[in-house]
Amino acid sequence: MDKNETAVIICNYNGGEDTVKCIEAVIHSEDIKCDIYVVDNASTDGSADRIGRQFGKNVTILQNAENLGGSGGFGRGLRMAVEEGYPYIMMLDNDAYVDRDTIKKLHRYLEENPGVGIVGAKIMMSDDPGRIMDYAKTIDFETFIDRSKWCGKLDSEEAQEPRECDFAAATAAMVRREVLLKCGGMDEAHFIYYDDIELGYRIKQSGYKVVSLGNAKAWHKSGMTRKTSNTFARYYLTRNRYRFFAKYMPEEDMERFTEYILSHAFSYMYGSYYKGRMDIFDTEKYILEDFIRDKRGKAGKRRINELQKDGYHLVEKELSGCRHVLLYLQQDVLKEQALRLCGRLRKMDSEIEIVISTDVDTQEKIHSDPFDKIIHFCRHVKDIEKNVLPEIYIDIYGNMIANEQDYIYFRNYENSYAFFRELHHDSVIETIRQIRKEENL
Repeated sequence: MDKNETAVIICNYNGGEDTVKCIEAVIHSEDIKCDIYVVDNASTDGSADRIGRQFGKNVTILQNAENLGGSGGFGRGLRMAVEEGYPYIMMLDNDAYVDRDTIKKLHRYLEENPGVGIVGAKIMMSDDPGRIMDYAKTIDFETFIDRSKWCGKLDSEEAQEPRECDFAAATAAMVRREVLLKCGGMDEAHFIYYDDIELGYRIKQSGYKVVSLGNAKAWHKSGMTRKTSNTFARYYLTRNRYRFFAKYMPEEDMERFTEYILSHAFSYMYGSYYKGRMDIFDTEKYILEDFIRDKRGKAGKRRINELQKDGYHLVEKELSGCRHVLLYLQQDVLKEQALRLCGRLRKMDSEIEIVISTDVDTQEKIHSDPFDKIIHFCRHVKDIEKNVLPEIYIDIYGNMIANEQDYIYFRNYENSYAFFRELHHDSVIETIRQIRKEENL
């Protein structure tokens, strides 16, 4: 059978109906013919057999003996497609559904723009089809995250343009074979998450343009937008993100990034331990440990934990029976999280009345109103220097100072962090240097 010009690689792990719908969308694409390959990561739900029966010769199944994650699945597919000589290779998540003209538009864009190495579709939310999930993202080396001003917003005319960016999400992206030959394929040691970011950024560093094509759409049923029941995403995203920035950040940012890693890990560990959240404590502990050891691949034991109740259930307990509550917000605090807290309190007791103020200077006037509880919502309770009990402090992480014991514990935060930092600082620095040395080689 003669090959088409484009290979579509779909990675499946117990994908069931999602993978079937994904394949059907590709088959029904307009004005372009593709060869479809499904890399199955040792599924146990019978989905691989179902795909074979339902699509027959229209789909080639590449069977992995074990679950190698999205990185390993796409990695095998990309290697195969390069070996088979396909000029254009598309990666497509099994829970993503392309628009009828999306593959055609991506293919045409690469044909017409030889300087572009990889082009990605605009990813929309499948449970909110008019809202953007991923489009024209960039890497922010100041805050060590990836970002886009369009993500989470409704689709608009402004978001129809092709925009240069730092990477293209493997949710739906097409790359040239020649680019993979020059730059290499997927770094399979990621297992999942940040693998496409690293690939796209590596392609850009090699001199090619990376583009997000605003008029080509795919809808994604991503677990990242749904409520999760475990620390799976937390572990892989954080571990792999640390390694990405260790590899690519400017040399002069090494000390600042080390401080970022240690303060992030300690903040979650210190608060979660006090709340009895060993699910978060263990995951954050092993993220740091595995980063220092440069341990990659599939997560080991105690890395992925079932989620317990979050810290706000303690707040709900503290406010049980209250009918009239005053909530002060710091000016720089995240309003969305504060409003989420209010929503939870009202869900706990629909009759509770919450007065919100950002002006602490009006405290005396407001205090003339008899409140059952006065709450200060802040960025982190470690920053509270004055004991205002019986008033309560709550932060965006669900930490709370509601009694003398809480106050003493978080007043000891900085001393504890100084010890923690002294213990791990040199190891983190050495790991970063080693990663950069190996990558330069």
